[in-house]
Amino acid sequence: MPILFSAVVFERTILNKYASCDGNFEEILELVLAKIPDKNAKMTYLHGRYLFHYIIENKQFYFCVTDKLCQRSRAFLFLNEIKRRFSTVKTDFTSALAEQMYRYNEDYSTITIRKGEIDELNTIGVDSSESILGEKILIVSNDENLKYSTVSFVEKTPKQVVVSFKPSTERNLNILVISLAIVAICLMFLYNPLSLAIIVVVLIYLINRRTK
Repeated sequence: MPILFSAVVFERTILNKYASCDGNFEEILELVLAKIPDKNAKMTYLHGRYLFHYIIENKQFYFCVTDKLCQRSRAFLFLNEIKRRFSTVKTDFTSALAEQMYRYNEDYSTITIRKGEIDELNTIGVDSSESILGEKILIVSNDENLKYSTVSFVEKTPKQVVVSFKPSTERNLNILVISLAIVAICLMFLYNPLSLAIIVVVLIYLINRRTK
């Protein structure tokens, strides 16, 4: 949205404020209030991708933050509308701020431009925000800069993998060993009966040991 934040202040006390997205708007507003002179004025400050606009009239301060693509004419038409409404609406003015921000952001065709409101832009000064904020930066978080699509990567500890033989696998292994032993016995019986007796004794010993 072009208009991101707006506020109404009286004698440096914030009365009402509304933001259409997250950001350190109030912190920026406090710094602006501390630096600007307390006299009737209209001004725009350039701040990177954003613009700060304000109107001061009879110690009443009307302020808004827009993105750089928002026309200054729209911002000051909005502030003038807020100024007019604040003089008549004294309760729940935060809702009025939200309503008018939506109107000037989304339904610009319904806005009435009064005589002289556009021409006055030529008399409104423009300056860099460094003169009032120094190195302080406005931080804005909204839908366009992935406010709701943050991806977090969590490092996982590798799990220990234990390899073991299941009973069926062990049984198959035993069958294979016995089959090989039988083949060996047959060969030994053909060539050396004494070796056969020794092998039988060894096999009996191994089988008894595995069953313990």
